[in-house]
Amino acid sequence: MKKNDIFWIGYSDLMTSLFFIMLVLFVMAIGYLKVKNGENERLVKELQRREQGLIKEKEKLEKVLNLEKQFEPLIKDNSFYYLPDCKKFIVKDLMGIEIFNPNQVDIKKEYIERTKKAGKKIEEFLKELNRQNRELTYLLVIEGNMANDYKNPKPIDRPDFYIKSYQRALAVYNLWIDDGINFRRYNVEVMLCGSGLNGLCRDPIEDNNKRFSIQIIPKVSK
Repeated sequence: MKKNDIFWIGYSDLMTSLFFIMLVLFVMAIGYLKVKNGENERLVKELQRREQGLIKEKEKLEKVLNLEKQFEPLIKDNSFYYLPDCKKFIVKDLMGIEIFNPNQVDIKKEYIERTKKAGKKIEEFLKELNRQNRELTYLLVIEGNMANDYKNPKPIDRPDFYIKSYQRALAVYNLWIDDGINFRRYNVEVMLCGSGLNGLCRDPIEDNNKRFSIQIIPKVSK
């Protein structure tokens, strides 16, 4: 066999081998690009999903920030006195009145109907809030307060006053429950507390602190 023939046979084998190598690399490249393309599509979908989630959260936050406008009916209601500095509501009919028996946690009989009426108005308001903002939840804080003694002032941090003011808030809540008032059906969580002789937005006229107050706090649910 001539040397020239051997060269062309070897050259042909080399070209064939290179062709198969290039073919394998091409197939691998196509497969890699398909995998990457799939990953990119999943990443784009995930980013779009997160963007939609952020938009919804932004809308919810805007509702919370603008919710004070929706509180206007309760603020303007003649049954309540609004304390803007701490965003609390006081029942006007019960301001400055000792609705509980002295040193007791039972509501006096003559003030039971007024207290029930206030509870029904709060329930109606929360029902309307829930209708307007299905995606929001609310925290209803019922806070018991007590007045100090003018003649013989007591230390404001006495534990027994915290306990008694909490028990008075509980007495108000139990009265509402017994009257069929159920705030929880309107996406509302209820928290009871007692500030005793302490707390924010106390009235400078000490007798006016013989009261309970309520606060409605909107929350963004998940």
